[in-house]
This record gives sequence, structure tokens and C-alpha cells, in this order.
Amino acid sequence: MLTERKDIAYLDSHMDGPGRVYRHEFFRDRMERIPLYAWERYDLEPYEALIIPNNIDEEWLYPRRERIAEFMASGRILVSFAQPFLPWLPGGVLWRQSPLGIQERTVLAHEEHPIFQGVTEYDLNYRRGVKGFFSRGYFEAPQQAEIVLRDNAGAVVVYIDRLTTNGTILAGAGTDLLGYGLSDTTTARRIGLQLVAWIDSERKGRGR
Repeated sequence: MLTERKDIAYLDSHMDGPGRVYRHEFFRDRMERIPLYAWERYDLEPYEALIIPNNIDEEWLYPRRERIAEFMASGRILVSFAQPFLPWLPGGVLWRQSPLGIQERTVLAHEEHPIFQGVTEYDLNYRRGVKGFFSRGYFEAPQQAEIVLRDNAGAVVVYIDRLTTNGTILAGAGTDLLGYGLSDTTTARRIGLQLVAWIDSERKGRGR
């Protein structure tokens, strides 16, 4: 059950508005928008997790990446949906464009993982009959990472890294795990809520 404490920070480099994902009824009681261009004025201590969306301004974020490192040093959780072209993500992982065409590529289901439990392979790859919205890239993940999703060529789409920092990094290659399928009635609609539940489980597992 969702609590009323807003303990997840959503770092945002775009305009606020009622249609933003952190204002959705599923998430609004847990998530606090932190404007990227003013985030140095915000205290991140109250937050257990920091979400970085896939449209973040990386050129502004990169020179301030030490703040992310400081957040992770205290054992917090970082969730990134970005497509990094600059090495601000701890571990220096960069996004790469998949060499496969949209119709050739399939992101493989992993229903055993709590974030993707009950989510079918079709719903991961298609929205309203159109393929390619979930992810068009991949990562060379850290060696010690837990691989959550791969594509049909074996490339890493989502990974979890618990060793690079004192905290936990969940990174998806351009995958918006909050918003994907949220306005649909498919099994993908459950990803966002299951992500929040995973954050809670991960936090408790770290004794926070």
C-alpha cells in the first residue's frame, strides 16, 4: 500500500504540469518534483530514491554529477531512465543505439522479476499495435550487475548495480518505467507501481 510520505525525488528539467507522470494518482503521494536547474537549493536527505527521467538535460547535469555520487554514498537508490551520452551515471555507463531495426528487435520478457511480474513480452514491445516505444538502445552493463532485461540479441536493456556505489542503481536504456503503458489497459500498466514496490523492498533490504 502506498504511504503519504513523499520519499522519492523526481529530477525534472522540463516544465511542471498536471499531466506529468509524478502527478499521476499512482505516484503523487510518493514523488516530489525537484527542478533540475534549482536542485542545488534542495536538500536530498529526506528522499530514499532519486528518479532521473529519459529526457533529462545531461549537459547541465554532468558538471554536477558529484551530487549524485554524494546521494549514493549514503546507501540510497538511483533509478535512471536516461540515455546517457556523458558519463554522469555512476560506473560511467553510456547508452548505445541498437543495431537492430525496430521490427527485428524484441525486448525479452522477465516475468520472474518483481518489476516486470505479469508483464507479457507483447506488451513490453508494442503499444496500441506499434513497436519500439519501450527502448531503442542498450548498455554495456558493469560486470557485477544483475541483468533484468535483455533484447533478442543479448544486449542489456535494464540492469541493477549494487556494487559500484554504496547504494543501488537501476538503469534502463531509455525506458520510462513509470509512464510506459500507464494510459493503456495492458499488462505494461503495472510496471510503474511494481517499480515503486521494488524501491520499497530494496530500501528495506538495505536496512533504511
